[in-house]
Amino acid sequence: MLISKDLTNRPQYTWCTALSVPREGLCNVCNKGKVVYFRAYSGERLCSKCFTKTFEKRVAKTIARYDMLRYNDKIAVAVSGGKDSLTLLRVLAKIEAKFPESSMVAITVDEGINVYRDEAIKNAEDFISRMDNIEHVKISFKELFGFTLDDVVKDGIVDRAGIKPCTVCGILRRRALDIMARRVGASVIATAHTLDDVVQTYIMNVFRGDIDKQPFGTRIELEGFVPRVAPFKLTPENEVVMYAYLHKIPFQSHVCPYARTSMRDMIRNFLTEYEENYPGTLYTALTSFEKLIKPSAISLQKCEVCGVPTSRRVCRTCEILKHLGVERVPVQ
Repeated sequence: MLISKDLTNRPQYTWCTALSVPREGLCNVCNKGKVVYFRAYSGERLCSKCFTKTFEKRVAKTIARYDMLRYNDKIAVAVSGGKDSLTLLRVLAKIEAKFPESSMVAITVDEGINVYRDEAIKNAEDFISRMDNIEHVKISFKELFGFTLDDVVKDGIVDRAGIKPCTVCGILRRRALDIMARRVGASVIATAHTLDDVVQTYIMNVFRGDIDKQPFGTRIELEGFVPRVAPFKLTPENEVVMYAYLHKIPFQSHVCPYARTSMRDMIRNFLTEYEENYPGTLYTALTSFEKLIKPSAISLQKCEVCGVPTSRRVCRTCEILKHLGVERVPVQ
């Protein structure tokens, strides 16, 4: 085996059990390199070079298949500092190097999670400083909303409002990303949501009774919105982990203290175990969910509070901030 939980010392990640392959095995793509990764769902045994090549090729094909990016886009890459977002930044930089009229900027949102976010921001700063022509801009909840996530959790405001920390974080982070994307003049936002994340989202939406009208992570042009895309939409999480490991992309040593409270965490654990036992399940689930989606015109109106386009009378950002006792709602 090339890697194990002991070598990474990061037990929060589940590694593909199929990494256990005969040491004498050769890559079945090039027939030269030593096998470091086994794709259980396809039967491929890959050396590090071929794994990297097929990984990057899949991302490029995903972008083309879903028409995510244009040749002259200014791409705002959502970079948290975790291994997923840094991997996305690296891969997109390689792909976009072929398109001289495109450009990229990394956006980091500091939610104010002590230790966890501090480490991630430092990872992002260090990593981006070694890249060419990538601007890095940062914004914090404190600057935009007047509080940190730790503030509203420790003060009991979130509990009294009956809201989960992850709900507050996710909704306000989306608003922060949109604001920063506008400020830098981005034409599209790229996020590092993986195949696992997309399937988790579809399942959560079903449990909430919220059936999607549009596929997740595909480019949708709507007036008043910066479109979002997910180039890792067809890439399993454990392959992002492997790519990051092979290319020395930093991993966080701290886990978000609020993750265990989320619905997503429960669904993630279930899907991870199920995929390990039944390889290919995530791809099957994605295909099944998206067959059920019937794209339709999205009817938007202006939020009565902040004026941002929304499908609701009052947008979710304004609802959350009202629960938290915040009157000023940033728009730009």
